[in-house]
Amino acid sequence: MNYYLGIDPGLSEVGFGIIKSDGNETEFVDCGIIKTTPKNTFAERLSIIKKDMEEILAMHKYEAVGIEELFFAKNVTNAIKVAHARGIIVQTVHDLRFPIYEFTPLQVKNNICGYGGADKLMVQEMVKRLLNLKVLPKPHDAADALAIAMIAAQTQNSKLKTLNPKYT
Repeated sequence: MNYYLGIDPGLSEVGFGIIKSDGNETEFVDCGIIKTTPKNTFAERLSIIKKDMEEILAMHKYEAVGIEELFFAKNVTNAIKVAHARGIIVQTVHDLRFPIYEFTPLQVKNNICGYGGADKLMVQEMVKRLLNLKVLPKPHDAADALAIAMIAAQTQNSKLKTLNPKYT
């Protein structure tokens, strides 16, 4: 079985989810969040994310890493800050030479729930079912990251290879 990492980018919380999959079976390994606080400067927050990402990436030899693309409709200022955090994540993964797949929130919801309008609770419930967990994975950023990891595994294991990994 190969390890796959999913990342749900953010500035206050970065969700991460780790699974193992051989293309037929998928197992939960770990999930959680990287947390930063507004008490730190913006540069310090980015540094925390980079350091913690390096630690997560050193835990396993990942076959691929899935990273959610950003979607913001309202707050441009927040979107720019989150985009900086996402950039740090992409660069850190790329520097360690892991294949990267990117997915929109709509792709994640469609793939995991079969419905692009699924809410956070629906995603958590489907991740729980698909990974045979006893409880809902929490927080929702970690559940989203597990969903992203599952899609990265499916994409990597696909015989069609319709999505080429980026930044490899």
